[in-house]
Amino acid sequence: MSKPRKRKVAKVIWRKLGKERAWGQATIGENLIEIDPRLGAKRQLEVLCHEQIHLTFPGLSEAEVDRAGKDLAAVLWAQDYRRVLISPNSKPPRIS
Repeated sequence: MSKPRKRKVAKVIWRKLGKERAWGQATIGENLIEIDPRLGAKRQLEVLCHEQIHLTFPGLSEAEVDRAGKDLAAVLWAQDYRRVLISPNSKPPRIS
């Protein structure tokens, strides 16, 4: 029996996508996701889910990807999943 292949996690780049006129984009061959950092927190989560679904299920239509991305983001948001940015010079809180 062969070992299951470990799935490579997509690389996520946060950059302004004004020229592309997009909130996010996925590059399937490179396993790359780009997201515009100017979006609000909830929209960032939605776009991240949307673009990952493009990578995971490349055959889905844009409408199917859009619906799945919104549904996944909604359930994660309802469960209080948030992106936390920590300053590179700050120390993590000590847990005792």
